[in-house]
Amino acid sequence: MPTDIQFKYELRKRLTELNQKLELLDQQEYEKLKSVLKQEIADIEASLQD
Repeated sequence: MPTDIQFKYELRKRLTELNQKLELLDQQEYEKLKSVLKQEIADIEASLQD
């Protein structure tokens, strides 16, 4: 079970990631955003294989 500090750290990290993705959308960087999302999906799928 993560501690409160670890949980808040992860939330801040996730918030930063979401803001970066929103910025890509705002800048109409659709291909770059698509690439980022595909990489995240691949990372998650690889983690689930373990």
